[in-house]
Amino acid sequence: MGSSRALLPAYVFSAVAVVAAALGSLLVMETATIKLTVPASKITASRTITGGQSGRDLTTTRIEASVTDTQLGVASPDVVPPAYAGGQVSFMCNPCASSPVAIAQGTVVSTAAKVHYATLARVQVSNTAKSALVDIRALVPGVGGNVALNTVTVIDTPITNVSVNNPKPITGGVDATTVQVVHQSDIDLARFALTTKITQDLNAALGAQAGGLSFAADGSPALVVTNDHQVGDKVSTFTMTMTATVGAVAFSESQADALMRTTLNQKIPKGFQLTTSPIQTNYVVQHSGANGDVTLKGSATAAIVPNVSATDLKARIKGMRVDAARKQLEQSAPGATIDISVKPSVPWLPLVQDHISL
Repeated sequence: MGSSRALLPAYVFSAVAVVAAALGSLLVMETATIKLTVPASKITASRTITGGQSGRDLTTTRIEASVTDTQLGVASPDVVPPAYAGGQVSFMCNPCASSPVAIAQGTVVSTAAKVHYATLARVQVSNTAKSALVDIRALVPGVGGNVALNTVTVIDTPITNVSVNNPKPITGGVDATTVQVVHQSDIDLARFALTTKITQDLNAALGAQAGGLSFAADGSPALVVTNDHQVGDKVSTFTMTMTATVGAVAFSESQADALMRTTLNQKIPKGFQLTTSPIQTNYVVQHSGANGDVTLKGSATAAIVPNVSATDLKARIKGMRVDAARKQLEQSAPGATIDISVKPSVPWLPLVQDHISL
């Protein structure tokens, strides 16, 4: 009994030593990997910038460019329908009956080669009117209906003692054809292509005059457009000519961007900072004078993120329980996506800051 009591302190000391060794080993071995994805927010700012040859926000210069370009347009094909041949025939009686002989509208007559025509009106022949002229039209459209005089000599359904003949040629028959005709859609297509081309050339001309500076146009260019053919003309192609003229103001974009950055910085919420992404700027001329004085409307868009560092965050969350560390990170970087992995798997983060990878 006495010897057991003497050994008890030794057992307790050994257990404490084992626990301390385990904790010390965990302290040395434990690591955490945290992936923090912080979404960027957009911030915008606008500012009125004055420019002139001196004494303004920007030093500006007036420039102007005029460009003339041409565009070949293609007319659309139109189908021209076929036309019927037509003319007149004369019906004659011999001998003539005492009573008039009626020849109905639609009576079919033809040539020996079987080209058929129909009469377009009712006529009659008699002792007192031995012949009658009447208009005819070919049954089938096309050039096949065009025949010489004295060739329409057959009445398809014979009429007793009545004959037929054409005193003049039968003409006007036309086959179906395709012809190119200028349509409004052809004009619009050529204008679109020419506008795109002249816009590029006009910007190139302004850029050359700006001499390396940026420029903002006064507005839309003045356009003068002419065509050598109009809608309805039967031609295969046409030529459109366009002259574009526009004034602009040349300025240093780096100076303007510096002004817009200052304006943006004034609008950044507390606890946020600009990202390394470029600031997007745009400038529009609101007013300009012939001497180069100008008022520009500048706008800028940039991305911002919370202003926190990895070192600061690791110092805040070391030794915390995983759930508490997650809440701390969510407060420091709102909207962030957080992924925490601890090895070995324990519910708290390492006490040693360097053992946290963030």
